[in-house]
Amino acid sequence: MFKKFNVAKVSMSSKTSARLPAVPLPFSLLIIALLSLCCAVGYNGEFVFDDSEAIVNNEDVQTTPLKDIFTNDFWGTKLIHKHSHKSYRPLTILTFRWNFWLRGSLVAQDYRIVNIILHTIVCVLMLPVLNVLLGSKGNSVAFYSTVLFAVHPVHTEAVAGVVGRAELLCALFMWLSILLYNYSIYAKRLLYRWSSMCGCITSIAVSMLCKETGITAIGICGIYDLVVVNKALPLDVVTFMRKSSHVEIKSILKQKQKLLIRLLTLFASSLLLVVIRFSVMGFIAPTFQPVDNPASFVRNILLRILNYSYIYCLNVWLLICPEWLCFDWSMGCIPLITTYDKRIFFILIFWLAFGSLVASTFSPSEDKSLRYSIMGLAMLVIPFLPASNIFFNVGFVLAERTLYIPSAGYCLLLALGLQKLCNRVPVQYALLAFTVLISLFFARSWTRSVEWKTETSLFRSALHVCPLNAKVHYNIAKNAADAGNTTLALYEYEEALRLNPNYSQAMNNLGNLLKDQGKYSEAETLFKRAIELHFREDFATAWMNLGIVLSALKRYNESEESYSMALSHRTKYPDCLYNLGVLYLEQRNYDKALKAWENATRQRRMHRRAWTNMILLLDDLGMRDEALNTAHQALKFLPDDASIHFNIANILGKAGNFLEAEVHFRSAISKNPTDSMYYTNLGVLYHRWNKLDEAEHMYKRALEIQPHLQSARDNLRKLYSLKSSVK
Repeated sequence: MFKKFNVAKVSMSSKTSARLPAVPLPFSLLIIALLSLCCAVGYNGEFVFDDSEAIVNNEDVQTTPLKDIFTNDFWGTKLIHKHSHKSYRPLTILTFRWNFWLRGSLVAQDYRIVNIILHTIVCVLMLPVLNVLLGSKGNSVAFYSTVLFAVHPVHTEAVAGVVGRAELLCALFMWLSILLYNYSIYAKRLLYRWSSMCGCITSIAVSMLCKETGITAIGICGIYDLVVVNKALPLDVVTFMRKSSHVEIKSILKQKQKLLIRLLTLFASSLLLVVIRFSVMGFIAPTFQPVDNPASFVRNILLRILNYSYIYCLNVWLLICPEWLCFDWSMGCIPLITTYDKRIFFILIFWLAFGSLVASTFSPSEDKSLRYSIMGLAMLVIPFLPASNIFFNVGFVLAERTLYIPSAGYCLLLALGLQKLCNRVPVQYALLAFTVLISLFFARSWTRSVEWKTETSLFRSALHVCPLNAKVHYNIAKNAADAGNTTLALYEYEEALRLNPNYSQAMNNLGNLLKDQGKYSEAETLFKRAIELHFREDFATAWMNLGIVLSALKRYNESEESYSMALSHRTKYPDCLYNLGVLYLEQRNYDKALKAWENATRQRRMHRRAWTNMILLLDDLGMRDEALNTAHQALKFLPDDASIHFNIANILGKAGNFLEAEVHFRSAISKNPTDSMYYTNLGVLYHRWNKLDEAEHMYKRALEIQPHLQSARDNLRKLYSLKSSVK
C-alpha cells in the first residue's frame, strides 16, 4: 500500500478524541430524505426563466424526431450552428420528452415533482458514496455531510428550476460511478471487477450526456483510489518521485499493477469521452458575447485573473452564506475590476485560505482526517473546473446550479471541521450549532423555493441582490408585458437600456411594445439599432419585427427584404414565415401567402395562426374542398383547437352540410365555451336549418356571454320576427 512512499509516520494520539454521535442507518436515510424535501414547496410552480427556452419553446421536448435530439444542443439548436451554446445534454432532454409523453402536454408541476424526487435520490445516495470514500470509521462524518448537502440553499435553483435537472441527473450518475468503481477495486472475481469497471465508465458517460460536468467523476475516482485505497498522500508521492531510484520506482509500479491498470483505464476512457464530445460539436468552441461573461473579454491578463478570482470568491461565499441568491449574475451584477478596488483584499484572503487548505494536504501526518480532507477538496474543486473559465470560456458569470455537485465537497469539509470542533468544545454545543445551521438552511431553501414558483416573484427577488443587473430589469419588463402591464414593461425596458445601452434584446422588446401602440417610427429606430450593434448583426428576431413595422408603414418592398434577412440568419423560423405570408396577403399575392404559411406549418406543425389563415384564405378564394382538406390536416396536429373546428363548421354550414357542421360547432364550443361567436354562428346554422328553438337558445347563450354582441341581437330579432309571421 505505497508504504515506500511514507517519509514520516506520526502515530495517532493516544488520547480519546470526541466524535460526532453516530446515527443508525435506517434513521439516517429517513432524516436525509425528509430534509431533502426543503424545496418541495415549489412543486406547483410554473415554468420560469430558462425553462421557457429549454422546454416550452424547445421542439425537441415535444415534436422533434427522437434522433434529432442527439444532433441538437440543450436549447434545440443544431450543434453545428454558429449560435449553438454547444451544451450537449440529450439524455436530460429525453427525460423532458418523457414528462411530455406521460401527460401529452407541458405541465410544469410534473417536471418539478420529478426534480424534487431526483434531489431526494441524490441526497440518499450520497450517504453510501461518502461511506465508501471515508470508510467505516467516517460514517458519522458522512451522515452530517449529507444532511448539510440535503438542505443547502444553493441547490434551490437546480431543484426548483426545471432545467436544473441536468445537474440532478449528472450528480446521480456520478454517485453511481463512484460506487461501481469502488466495487471494481475490491471485487475478487475478474469478471465482476471488469463488469463493475465498465459500469463505472458507462455511468460517467451517461452523466456526461446529462451534463458535461459528469466527466469529472473520473478525477474523483482516481484520487479516491490513490489517497484512500492506496494511502498515497501528496507529500509521499512528491518525496518518492524525488528520492527513489529507478529500480525502486520500477518495483513499486510492479507491485501496483492493478492500480495502474485502473488509472490507465480511467485516463483512456476520459480521453475517448472528451474526443467524442468535441467531435459531436464539430471541434468548434461556442462563441459568447461580452455581456454573457465580461471577465473573459478583459484583455489585460492580470485583470482577467483578478476578475476570475473574485468570481471564485463569490462562489465560495454562496456556499458559506447563501443569502444572496439570484437567478442571473450577468450585466452589471458583478462589476469588473479594472483598477485598484477594495475587492482585491477579499481575493487575497480567498487565495490565502485556499492555499493554506491545499498546503495542509502535504502534511506528513497519517491521520485519516487528512485523507478525508483531500477527498473533500477534490469533490469541491474538480467538478467546478468546467465552470472555472480555466480550460475554456463559459457563457455565464456565476450560476448557482453549477455549485450543486461541488457543494458536496464543501459539505464534507465542513463536517470534518465540525468533527474537529468536538475536540475543543463539548459535543452537545457543536451539535446545537449544527442544528441551528441546518434549520437556517432549511428555512432559506424553503423561502427561496417559494420565490422560484413564478417568474414575477423570482425576478423581483433579484432586485435586492443585483439592482444594477440590466437582465433583471429586462426580465421584469418581459414578465409585465406578458401580464398586460404595459406601463411597467416600458419603464423596466428603459431602465435596462439605461444600465446597458447596448442591450439589443431590450431594444427589440421595447420596439415591440411601441409597435403594438402604433408608434412605428420609434419602433423602427429601435429595431435598426438592435440590428446595427456589431455583435448582433444576425439578430433574426429584430429583422422580423422590423419587417412587421415596415409592412404596417406600407413599405412592402423593404418589409420583404427584412423578412428575407431574418430567414437567411435563421432558416427554421416559422413565425417569420407566417408574417411574410401576412405581407403577401396585404399585397393580394395569394399564392405566395399560401406558400409561406404552408412552409410555416412544415417547420412548426402546431402553428395555429398559419393553419387558420390558410383555411380562411382558401375558403375566401372559393376553394372549399382545399380549405376542408387543409383544416382536417391541421386537426391531426391540433385536435383540440377550437378555432379550427369553428372554421370547418362555417365552411360546412355554407355548403349546406348542417349535420356535420353542427358536430364541429359543438366541438368548438366544448373546447372553448366562453366564445360568444361560436354560439352565434351555431345559432345561424340552426336558423338556416329551421331549428328555431335551438337557434333562439344559442343566440341567448351568446348574449349571456357578451350582452352587447350586435350580430346575436340582430339575428335574435329576425328569429322573433320569423316566429311571429309563422304564427
